[in-house]
Amino acid sequence: MTAYHLEQVEGRWGDFVLRADELQIERGKVYAVTGPNGCGKTSLLQVLSLLDRPVDGRVRFGNEAVSYDDRGAWLGQRRRMAYLMQHPYLFNMDVRDNIAYGLRLRHAPAGEVRRRVQEVMERLALEPFARRNAHTLSGGETQRVALARTLVLAADVMLLDEFTAGIDQQYVEMVEAYVRELNDTRGTTVVFSTHSASQAERMADHSLTICDGLVRACDAGSRR
Repeated sequence: MTAYHLEQVEGRWGDFVLRADELQIERGKVYAVTGPNGCGKTSLLQVLSLLDRPVDGRVRFGNEAVSYDDRGAWLGQRRRMAYLMQHPYLFNMDVRDNIAYGLRLRHAPAGEVRRRVQEVMERLALEPFARRNAHTLSGGETQRVALARTLVLAADVMLLDEFTAGIDQQYVEMVEAYVRELNDTRGTTVVFSTHSASQAERMADHSLTICDGLVRACDAGSRR
């Protein structure tokens, strides 16, 4: 089963051009996106998140063409994915409410919201900060809260841009283990960007690399 299929896709951001001639991302697998600074890792995640529309080519999500011009269909596709941006913004509210925000936006039952928020806070060691205003947190704490807000949605697809950037080393293994568990137990498709070759090797089933704006599929990681 396919999560994404990109054919002859071209995206433009100013003078930068990203190309994916033929790219297929399998459902339920973990993909690492690697490449040097400025190569287009974030641009690819923006395309996969359906936030940026390519200037050319075809994008399919699951069995359906992406419906950029049909807002209702587009929103339905977007709600099946969760995207952690490279520089996430937390709302001026406490940590618990930040994490719960997306679930409430999706009108999840109150009891389910409490249960899922409590679970992700426990897994990412965020309970001590539950009633802290998010704007008082350190950079690493902010990143863990933003990640929790993404993971709690239990989306079909998780797109994670440098998801351990700034996180204290003592928590990196915990965070990676939780992401892998979501993939193993729920079949969540995960696409993450990273500057770390070792992180890509230990976490990914497959790797995508970007060189001179061209996206290429590479050998599988160590989780084969």
